[in-house]
Amino acid sequence: MKRELPPLIAAAVILLGLSLASLLLPDRDFSPNENRYLQQAPRLTTDRIFSGKFTEEAEKYESDQIAYRDLWMGSASWLQRLAGKKDMGGVYLGRDGYYFARLTEDEFPQAQYEKNLRSVDAFFDACNGIDCRVLLAPSPAAVLSDLLPANAPMYDAQLRSEQLTQAVGESRVIDVKEALASLTQPYYRTDHHWTTEGARAAYEAWCAATGHTVREMPLTAVTDSFRGTLYSKVLLPDSARDTISLAETVKVRSVDCDGTVTDSLYDRSKLAEKDQYAVFFGGNWAKVTIDTGVENGRRLLLVKDSFANAFVPFLTEDYETITMLDLRFFAESVPELMAEEGITDVLVLYELSNFAADRNLFKLEPER
Repeated sequence: MKRELPPLIAAAVILLGLSLASLLLPDRDFSPNENRYLQQAPRLTTDRIFSGKFTEEAEKYESDQIAYRDLWMGSASWLQRLAGKKDMGGVYLGRDGYYFARLTEDEFPQAQYEKNLRSVDAFFDACNGIDCRVLLAPSPAAVLSDLLPANAPMYDAQLRSEQLTQAVGESRVIDVKEALASLTQPYYRTDHHWTTEGARAAYEAWCAATGHTVREMPLTAVTDSFRGTLYSKVLLPDSARDTISLAETVKVRSVDCDGTVTDSLYDRSKLAEKDQYAVFFGGNWAKVTIDTGVENGRRLLLVKDSFANAFVPFLTEDYETITMLDLRFFAESVPELMAEEGITDVLVLYELSNFAADRNLFKLEPER
C-alpha cells in the first residue's frame, strides 16, 4: 500500500495543478497549432441544459481550455508512439517522417462523391464552346503507399479514379499520379498538400494534356520550418520540418481577393505564422481574380480547393485573367459570372478526398 501512495499523490498533484492553472489562465480564442477556434465558456440556460447542449459544450470547453493543451497532446502522442501505435487520431505515422490522413474504404463518402461527379459532368455539358477539364490530385497515401505503416487500411484510390473517368469522360480528366510519383518529395511530410515541386509536376502534366507549352519557372525556398495540418493533430516534438518554395519570377498586374487588391500572388507575412502554406494568396477566399497582364483572349475559371493555390502561379502566362472560386464561400451564380467575365476555359482542381467530401459542388449545376 505504501508503494502505491507516491504515484497516486503525484497524479493528484498534477491534476490539481492543471485544474488551478486552467482556472487562473485566460481562455484562448484560437489554437495556431490546430488552426481552429476553441470552445468558449458555454451559456447556462434552462433550454440548453435540457437539450444537452450545455453539457456537450462544457465537456468541449474543458478539453479545449486545459492548461498547456499542446504540451499534453504532444506528450500523449509520444507515449502512444513509444508503445508502437501508428494510428493517432486519424493520422498514420509513416516512414521517413511522413504523416498520412487516414481515410478507409468504410469512411470514404461514396454517395457524396458520386453526386459531385454528376454535378461536374452536368456543369461541363452546359459549358458550350468552353474547354473544360478536371484534375483531382491523388491523396498522398495513393502516391507514397510504400511509406504507409504495414497493413494500414486506406480507401481504393484507383477505383475512384476510374469512376471519375467514367463520369466525366477520359478526354476531360488530367491524370497527375505518374508525374507526382516521379518526384523525390511530391507532398509535404506533415501536411496534406502537395509541395510546390509537386504542383509544378502537375502543371507539366496539365500542359501535356491541354497542349500548352511548359514554361520554366525556377523555385526559390522561402522557409525551411514548415509543419502542417497533420503535425497539428499529433504535435510530436520531433516532427519533420519542410521547405516551402515559391516561383518568385512570376509577375502579375493585380490580384483581387474578395475585394482586397494586391500585385502579388504571395503573402509573405504568413511565413511568420503557424499556417505557412497560406503564403499562397494569404489563404482561401470565396473569389480571387488575377489580372496577369497577358493579352491572348483566354480567360480561365478555376473551381478549387487549397491545392490549387500552389498550382495557379504556373498558369499566369497562359491566360489574361484567372478567376478562382472556392464554393464553400462563393454564393453567387456561377453561370452569370462566367458570362460576365467571358470565360473561355474551365478547370476543376481538388485533392480527391476533399472533392469527395465537398457538399457545395451542386452550385455548379445548370439552373433549372
